[in-house]
Amino acid sequence: MACRDWYCEDVLTGKLEINKVWEDERVLAFQRPPLDTDIHVWVIPKLHISSLMDPLALDGVLLSSMVRAIQETARLLGLDKTGFYVQINAGTSGVTPHMHWHILGPGIP
Repeated sequence: MACRDWYCEDVLTGKLEINKVWEDERVLAFQRPPLDTDIHVWVIPKLHISSLMDPLALDGVLLSSMVRAIQETARLLGLDKTGFYVQINAGTSGVTPHMHWHILGPGIP
């Protein structure tokens, strides 16, 4: 049985308050206060995928949606002009058991 990801599940079911930045049928990009950087956006698939190492993470349509969420979020928040970086979980111990990417900015530290 796969580990349950309480955080992403609570986000997707509306139990946690978030600020949606961008969304399509596969992916949600959101902010959640309090922010630990000037800009911190989570990009998560709506389908549970345990990590970047999960075979489901190779779905080209999903990956395109994840990248599109990053592009659209960067444009909406002006990061395409100031710079940003993306952090991706790869199933490391202690990381929430769900594929999620972080958009952090402005600027590249």
